[in-house]
Amino acid sequence: MSSSERSGGLQAVVWDYDGTLVDTEPIWASTEQQMMLDFGVEWGEEQMRQMTGQSARISAQMMADAAGLPERVGWFFDELHARVAGRVASAELPYLDGVLRLLAEFEQAGIRCALVTASNGQILDAARSRLPSIFEFLITSDDVAHPKPHPEGYLQAFARLGVDPLDALILEDSVPGTRAGLDAGGLVVGVPSEAVLPAHPRLHVSPDALRTTGLAELRAIHERLRDHA
Repeated sequence: MSSSERSGGLQAVVWDYDGTLVDTEPIWASTEQQMMLDFGVEWGEEQMRQMTGQSARISAQMMADAAGLPERVGWFFDELHARVAGRVASAELPYLDGVLRLLAEFEQAGIRCALVTASNGQILDAARSRLPSIFEFLITSDDVAHPKPHPEGYLQAFARLGVDPLDALILEDSVPGTRAGLDAGGLVVGVPSEAVLPAHPRLHVSPDALRTTGLAELRAIHERLRDHA
């Protein structure tokens, strides 16, 4: 069956949040570093790289273990989120280059959008009122039993949108997020700032994130990825 027989084309785009829509990775990284310094632990680039895109529970466990306080993982989780949420709420949202322009194109063309994040509701509540209205809903780690890299969040998004995974694109910047999107049967456009994403027939890696990417290019990428699905 040809792609044209399977689908009417690109209908929806499901976005990751941290590192894809907004440049919050530096906020997370500097907050993690400061917290660890409070315990006399130097938290370097390698540790932060391992945490990118992971469940915050895993990140909190890594921090608690490094501090020699594995039994206090709950405190590290809560404290990290409280500090990050406070910083997000107190400043303008740091949208990545090109995303607001692209969202405006989506809105004009009637492309539906949703958001799936490994962050919890506390983080998104700090930003929710300032997100573009095009987002029909947000799925946080509080809304799933299994966060990324599990595909549950993306499967839930496809179900709520009422679209076939092949009629949508997922925008992701991390290895765990990309894995989640692919395991959900989705077509993924990778927009990594640092992560190296493993090759996959349903994955296109953008050379400049979304800085110069437009809807026409994404439609062409979608068609090509769907032909290989």
